[in-house]
Formats: sequence, structure tokens, C-alpha cells
Amino acid sequence: MTATGLGESLVFDDDIDVTAGFPFGDACSLPVDCGALRRSRTLSRPCSGVDLLAGTLVVARKYGDGDEVRIGVRRGAVTGTLVARMPADTTLAEHRAAVTEGLVELRAVRAAPKLVCVVEGTDVARDGADLVVSADGNRLHIDAHVHVHDVAFVGRMLGHLANVLDQLADRPDTPLREVSMLTDAELAELHAFNATRTPYPRNASIPALFAAQVAARPDQVAVCDQDGSLTYRELDQRSGRLAGMLHRHGVGRHSRVAFLLEKNCGLMVAVLAVLRLGGAYVPIDKAWPANRRDFLLADSGVALLLADEDVRVDVPVLDPTRPHDTDPPPEVEIGPLDAAYVMYTSGTTGLPKGVLVNHRAVVRLVRGNGYVDFSPTTRMLQTGAIAFDATTFEFWGALLNGGTLVMVPGAAVLNAGDLGAAIAAHRANTMFLTSTLFNQLVEQDPTIFAGCQVVVGGEAVSGRHVAMAAAVCPDAVFVNGYGPTENTTFSVTHRIESRYASRVPIGRPIANATAWVLDHDGNPQPLGVPGELYVGGDGLGDGYLGRPELTAAAFVDRRGERLYRTGDRALWTGHGLLDCLGRTDHQVKIRGFRVELAEVESHLAALPDVREVAVVLVWRAEGVFVLRACYTADTAVEAVDLRAALAAELPDYMVPTSWLRLDAIPLNHNGKVDRAALERLDEPAVPVTGRAPSTPLESTVADIFAEVLKVPRVGADGDFFALGGTSLTVMRLWNRIRSALGVEVELRQLLDAPTPAGVVSIVERGDAAPTALRPRLVRRR
Repeated sequence: MTATGLGESLVFDDDIDVTAGFPFGDACSLPVDCGALRRSRTLSRPCSGVDLLAGTLVVARKYGDGDEVRIGVRRGAVTGTLVARMPADTTLAEHRAAVTEGLVELRAVRAAPKLVCVVEGTDVARDGADLVVSADGNRLHIDAHVHVHDVAFVGRMLGHLANVLDQLADRPDTPLREVSMLTDAELAELHAFNATRTPYPRNASIPALFAAQVAARPDQVAVCDQDGSLTYRELDQRSGRLAGMLHRHGVGRHSRVAFLLEKNCGLMVAVLAVLRLGGAYVPIDKAWPANRRDFLLADSGVALLLADEDVRVDVPVLDPTRPHDTDPPPEVEIGPLDAAYVMYTSGTTGLPKGVLVNHRAVVRLVRGNGYVDFSPTTRMLQTGAIAFDATTFEFWGALLNGGTLVMVPGAAVLNAGDLGAAIAAHRANTMFLTSTLFNQLVEQDPTIFAGCQVVVGGEAVSGRHVAMAAAVCPDAVFVNGYGPTENTTFSVTHRIESRYASRVPIGRPIANATAWVLDHDGNPQPLGVPGELYVGGDGLGDGYLGRPELTAAAFVDRRGERLYRTGDRALWTGHGLLDCLGRTDHQVKIRGFRVELAEVESHLAALPDVREVAVVLVWRAEGVFVLRACYTADTAVEAVDLRAALAAELPDYMVPTSWLRLDAIPLNHNGKVDRAALERLDEPAVPVTGRAPSTPLESTVADIFAEVLKVPRVGADGDFFALGGTSLTVMRLWNRIRSALGVEVELRQLLDAPTPAGVVSIVERGDAAPTALRPRLVRRR
């Protein structure tokens, strides 16, 4: 193969004698060798990253002003059958009839001795990835623009084409889906990326590994909160007593127990008590609406709910903070494949689905891995909601390695001032933050991360914000953590370097994990070619609780390995790192939580007077992604009422922030919802309803609301959340009110009265303390 530079192009030539293996030219009587035409189609796959063999259309265009030919390939077609259906004397009507069979669509009936092949919709002048096949069919020539494709990429492309041609020449009856572009060397390289087997206690359970830490360091602090701490010995003793009490209430091996508990030391007592009995815990967020909570309790089949508040539900409830009669906990043999917990995620059917995760999967996440340094010196700041799967990393990264788990109130991590105080007070050095929250904290004060290991994930990571933090915290470590709940929190990680200004790769599989980029037929894609990302290894969950059909669709066998289909598009870069390119479906990430747009749409469509709905993800000016609900209605139903109705059914992060009432939902040429058009629509002007501010203080607070919401004006009774506020932007509002008014309004007060008039009422009643009197966290000695 030779490569020469021609202006702004690179030309690759390769002499490959393949025509002898293709008996199609004479049979088809085309004025161009059909073997060459067959080869022209194969190139589109590595050129475009689109799987032609799964049915993608390619344009074969004649030089000059000639006619244009469209060629399609049906999945599973055999090469000989495909070309035999293309005789030169076929009429246009016959060609159109062939379209119904999914094989060929012709805009004209003539081909040409030389063809330039590009993917449909590609601008040749701009994208410059084309193949010219000479008349004798022996010389392959690629002309690729250097501004689009580098030498290595085009060289690999030519090698893939040669490999395909060799296979087709040797076995012309091979189904197209079984033809691989990869050379043996490339396949070996992909296997090397997935050679992650590392020694770790693969057959040990979580309680067994915790017991080993109790024996090794009984007097070291295991968990602490703002009210106190427990050593490893104390945590072991208290969880044992609670386990005895739970056993008296029928909890045993394979039982499931739900939690509705505050984030404190008592939560970890309860978690360990359930696990010691061989049971699985089911975390429920206190902020969730009652309907969602009740569904999870029924769907998960829990034997018991542990709650530290009065709650009316249809399952037995026990308050673990109250004294109860107890017995010594029984000795239970717990297997590595026994379920450890059930974590619920959003579902396409409109109902959440529970992911079963076993002990081995948890242990693989935090033992024998090097994406962060786990050790007895680890002081893990617990930042997430208890029903967020990052807790697996937080709980067990600390407690199964002899470290300390630091429990802080949720509000303490939502602004840089309070988070920095918590880090300093507890000497925290390891944490997980969602990308959106991390970005906001960096913009407030990037110095708070000095000396910390920070795993960032849940959404695409901003290289610019990592660079900002790294510039002032050179001793900090920042890691991009990628992974679905179905593969236990993290599947792929990457230690981020400050040189990533925009796109940050997600990296490579962690120890004892695998990651494959596959085409529609389950074949590995070469470097640089997108496909769907599949993940596997010892972190793979056991499926969806009580959902065998969903489990079978998502957990599949590929190449002799059980894998989870993430639904994410990805590719291997030339540096051997995975780059995530977005979704293949309508699932999105909001503040780290997975959201199926179909679930939100299902709840919205069920509301009275709503006719049509569509929910999309849009980028807001304040630098965050939010959900936009577009709807049509029979009556003058207001968005504020729809939002309130959804808030009673769904968690906060699933309630749309932006609302658009339309005359009709736009459709694309296929008759489907035109989501791209909905994403492009301008934000509606926020109406100023209700009375105007009537006092200077009310005006000041209303101006703060408008500033945070990025709207012109807000009325005295304007509801922050109805006007587009979120649980993250309310933290901005809270900080601005405290700094502007010099008073300490409690976050709970603001959430209960989220209007300018409400805030003024709190201040004037004297319920807000002066900022100077604010209690501060004190470093523990």
C-alpha cells in the first residue's frame, strides 16, 4: 500500500487481486465489474461509522453529470444473491418493486466504470471519505481529506476493505452479517483492552469482608455524621443487634428490606444488618412522591420497611432507632451471587424497574481496582441520595478497605462554601460528584478539591471545568467514571488530564470488567468506528426484578460472553480509549440519574385534558441540561398545573423544567415525533403573573429570583419551581439570598415557601438568623 499527498488530500492505493473470486460480473452484465460495485458498498462501513450491512443506504455517484444509484443491503443477505438482483437491463419499475424487498432503490438504471462512494447525506467536499474503484477492479484508491481523516485512520480503512474482500472472495455465500472487517491483529488489540482479570476476593461476601476490617482495626472510625461516629467494632455490634431484631421479624436469606431513613450512621447500621442475614436492601429516597414509594414497595416484594418516621404503607414497618427486643444474629452462609441490593431506575414502560446486584459485583467495584486509591486512609464523603447507585462506591469503597465513611446532609454538598467546610472538618479525601454539580462547584470555588480524589460522572464530563480545578489543585486526582446501574456503578474509568479542553474520553474497563463496541450483528467495531457499547464482567447485575422480557432484551450473550447493552454509542479512539458519543434511544441523564423519556411522557399523557406529549432534553443558558415537556391540550390547562401533577407522581429530577404548549406536535417525514425540531424551539417568555412586589425588600428578593432563573421579572408570588427552577438552581438562589440579605434562611424554609413573598415573610417573622450567627462545622481531632 502506498500513500501520497495531493494538496489537501491523502491518496492511498492498494493492488488487491480479488476479481477472480467474484463470479458476479458476467452474470449481471453491468458496464462495471459487479465485484467493484460490491466493494464500493463495503467501504461505507469504516468510512462513516454506520453499519451498512445492517441496511444503511449508500450513494454510488458517477463522475461528471451522470446518474445516481442507490444501493441497500438487507441484513443476513448473501453476497451472491445481492448482486444477482442487479442486471443492467432491469427496468426502473422493476427496480422500484425491488425496494419493497429492502434490497435496491435506483434513481436511474445506468452505472459507470468509475464510482465515487459516500454515505447518504455526506458532503464529499467537506467530509472527504470516498473510494474510487478502477475499471479493471484490481486497484483500490482512497482519496481522503487530511482535515477530516488522519493517515492512520485511512490506512486502517483500506485494510478493513481488503479484509472484507478476501473473505467474500473465499466464501461468496457468506451472510453479510458474518463478514468481519477486523484483521487478526486488530481483534487481538481489542481483546487486550479487555484483558482486565485481576486478583480480588471474588468469592467473598460484603459482610465477610467487613468482618475482616473489624478484626484488623476495631477502634478506627468506620462511619461519622454531624452528630457523632461509630468505630468498626461499634458498627459491627450495633448492626448485629439490629440483625437479631430483624431476624425475629422474619428477615432471612433472600429477604428484601426497604429503607426510608435519614443519611446518618444509623443508615449503615441498617444496611449491614440486612446483609448479615443474607438479605438485600432496597433504598427509597425520602424526597420521592408517595405514589412512587408505594409502587417500589409493592414491586420489590419487600418483607419489611425500615423507616425513622411515621408512614402509612401496605407492608410491615419497623423504626430501627427505637429500642426493640433482640436475639443474637444467626450465622448465615452468604454466597457471592446472592443479591445484595435492588436499585430502581427509570423504565420505558412508564414504570421504574429494579436492578438486582449481587455481592460479587459490589466487591469487584471496590477491591482489586486502581481507578482510585482505596485504603485505610480513605475518608469517603457520601454525597449522593441513598437511592443513587453511587452509594455502592461510597459505602463499600470506604468500609471494605478499612476507611471512613463521612455522612453529611444533602444540602452540604450543593454549594462550594458548605462542601469545602465539610471536606476540611472531616478531612475527606475521596468523593463522587455528578458532572453538573461538579461544574457548578468549580465555578464557585475550585480550590476546595485540593488533595482529593474526585470521581465525576453521571453525565458527560466537562474538560474545561476539570482543567480549572486542576490548575489550582495540582495534587488532586480527577477521574471520569462511566457505568450503568446494571453493571454496578462503574464499568469504564479514565484519569482525566487537563489537556482535554472539551471532550473527555470515558477510558478503559476497570479491573474484572469488559467493554465492547459492537455493530448491529454483534461484531466488534474497529478503532475509530462507532457502535453500541456493551459492558460485562464480574460487575454485571442479575437482571430486572420480575421483568424477564426486559432482562432478556438488555442482558445478552455476545461472542460467548454475557453483556449488558448500554444503549450508548461509543468508539475506540486511536489512543485505545473509549469515547461516549450519546444515546441510541430516548434515554437521558439528568443530574446523574437515568431518565427514560417514555416514562415521563407516559405520566404526562395520563393527565386530564392532555392530548399529545413529547419530552426532550435541551441545553439551558445557565449551562445545564433540562427536560422540556411539549404538549397539546383540549382545554386551557396551564403548565404550572401539569407540573404540580407530575411532581406528585415522579421524583424531582424527572419533572420537566421547560414547558411548551403547541397547536400540534411536529412530525418528521417518517411520521414520528420530530424531536430535533422540539429541541430547537425557543424558550417561551415567562409570564409575570400575580401582584408586583410592594416593598423594597420584596423587590430585592424578586430581582434575585429573576437573576437565578435568568428571566426579566418575577412577581411577588412567583413560584421558583413553576418558573423553571430545579433542585440545583435552588441552591444558587439560597446562596444569593443569604449573601444579599445577610440572613441565614434555612433551605427547608425556602423549599416550603419558594416565592419572593414567602422569603420576605420568613425574614420579617424573624425566623432567619443573621449570617454571622450561622453554626460552623468544627474539625474533629
